Formats: sequence, C-alpha cells, structure tokens
Amino acid sequence: MKKILFFLWAVLLYGCNSQSQLLNKKIKKQNKEYFNIDKYKDWEYDTDWFSDKTSKFLKKESNRVEISFYNSGIKVSLSNINTRYEKVKGFSNLTKGLIIESNNFYNFRIGKDIYYDENGRVTKEVDNDAPYKFSIDQLIKKIKKDYDVDIEKKTKTVHVRRWLSFELNNKPLYCVSYDLKDESQKWKFVLVDGNTGETLFTTLFYFGCNDNETLDPYSQYLVNLRKKEAEDHAN
Repeated sequence: MKKILFFLWAVLLYGCNSQSQLLNKKIKKQNKEYFNIDKYKDWEYDTDWFSDKTSKFLKKESNRVEISFYNSGIKVSLSNINTRYEKVKGFSNLTKGLIIESNNFYNFRIGKDIYYDENGRVTKEVDNDAPYKFSIDQLIKKIKKDYDVDIEKKTKTVHVRRWLSFELNNKPLYCVSYDLKDESQKWKFVLVDGNTGETLFTTLFYFGCNDNETLDPYSQYLVNLRKKEAEDHAN
C-alpha cells in the first residue's frame, strides 16, 4: 500500500512541476520584449534627418527615435530633445527579441549594459559606472553650482566625456567643455577627478584651433602635472 501511495505522489509531483515549468516559460515569453515597427505608427518622420530603408528618424512631441537596420540586428535609439540621455536597445534580426539594452549620456555609456538570451533571461551585465566613484548626478550638480551650466539639459553648447586615463594609470576623469558665447569660438575646459569630484584643471581654449604650437587642454594639464611632480621631487 505504501509503495502505491508513493508512486501516486511521485506522479502528481512530476505533473505539478511540469505544469509549473510550462507556466514559467509562458510568463518569460510574455515578458520578453520584441521589436515591432507598428509601435511607432503614430510617429511622424523627423525631417531634420534623412530616412531610408536602413535608417528611420521619427518624432512624437519632444521624443525622438532612430531605428537602424543592420545585417546583425536592429538598433533602436530613444531620446528627448530636452535632455542629454539616450536609451539604446538591440534586437535580433531572426527572432526580433531584445538582446541588449544600454544607456548613454552625451556619447558615452552610463549605468548597466544588460544582455539577454532568447528566452529573455539576463545573461550578462556590464556596469559602466563602476570605475567612477563620483557619479554623473554629482557631476551635474557640481557643474551647475560651480559654473552655472546645466549639462543635463540641451540649453547650451556643451561637450561632456569621461575616460580612464592611460597616462595616469587608468585614473577616471570627466571633461566638460562649453561655449562661452560672449567671445567667438572661445570655450571653457574643466577637468574633474572621477573618484573625488575635485576640479583638477581649468583653462580657456579656442575650439577648432589648428595652431600646432598650442597644446590641447588635456595635454596642458599633463605638462603642468609633470612639471609640478618634478618640482616636488627636486625639493
């Protein structure tokens, strides 16, 4: 009798597990994002850009989207005319399923790049902010407070970038440059420590200057830094 009851319990348990697995697969499939061009059927073409079969530029109110079709997949870039952020999604050409999503601030990656498999499960995450203890939000507040420039909004001609400096043993850096407006072609350059938020160097420069004798602002900072290190070592 006990053997019969055990057998019935095992069959019932297997059946419940099988139904649960099927349900989970169904949920995952429903939650997985797929590319569908009809999502943008009520958007209009953005005439500021040229659209063709490989690239479409669309707009709806203040929102903008660029859809690019490649042999390797479909890229959808979502942005807003009021801010410097951009959401980028990559979809499979074969299944039209989402395979990667990322975020940009100006032209560099921020936050996490997230990779998905064919079932919508996360397979890998890359934290682009990990090397930078001084965050983007902190940088925005600092530049607004110190220079009265809002680098988050598209209200001024500004360039922002960040990188791990090869010359400084992969030291994380932010560079903010903005047009002074009051003097033709003259820009302000601000170099910020990506760990502490300290302003390392500031200078004025002429954008697009082709004078070979004039160092670019970052090179000026390196020359001044090496000079100071040599003086400190001599003392």
